Amino acid sequence: MVPEFSGVMAAPNQSEIKAKVLAIEQSPDFKDKLLLELKILDSKSLSGPNFAHIGEKVKGFTFELKPKLLEGRIIAAYAEFLGDERGGKFQLTHIKLLE
Repeated sequence: MVPEFSGVMAAPNQSEIKAKVLAIEQSPDFKDKLLLELKILDSKSLSGPNFAHIGEKVKGFTFELKPKLLEGRIIAAYAEFLGDERGGKFQLTHIKLLE
């Protein structure tokens, strides 16, 4: 029997990001969860490694339902990368609408 490869989970981390919302949709599984596609405009590590790199397009999600969180808006948020070397998503908290 060949052991199945298991990815190494990302170390605990948190960054403060500024990002443009490229796409937003309601999660089909959880009505209080929004799925986001973002372009990272600025990023500052708060703890652990910084997985949010300026210029990258990334996937994210949040449980903070903000009525004016729309495509094209610029936001600031705390972002924690959850995943491994094969991929993952950023969980966003403390979202502020900037533009």
